[in-house]
Amino acid sequence: MKAIYSLATMMCILLSNPVFGQPALTQAELNEAAGQHYAAADFMLNQAYSQLMAALNSERKDRLKKAQRAWITFRDAHADLVASAYSGGSIQPLIRTQALIELTEHRTAELTKMHLAATTP
Repeated sequence: MKAIYSLATMMCILLSNPVFGQPALTQAELNEAAGQHYAAADFMLNQAYSQLMAALNSERKDRLKKAQRAWITFRDAHADLVASAYSGGSIQPLIRTQALIELTEHRTAELTKMHLAATTP
């Protein structure tokens, strides 16, 4: 199974290559960088969610809350599934975090698009 990497993770991997004049990054450093990327993606998701919630009526807010809870359950289960292909490997946490980043960024785009639709006359 091929992993799909975001630009930030790919940059971490490329910069860890001594050919590019940088010292090799440890797996822990790569994991930390991915964790920081995920934290930023999660922050942006929460911003998009809050903006959309503010634009919706009560009924639609309840539907969004229900959908978002289901999406979070899906996101976590999917990231676990993707990472399970690397079970026992030192790269497994990085792969899981990468899956979380990709899904979170995609969901942020979805919520942003919904917000634009809800606020455009």
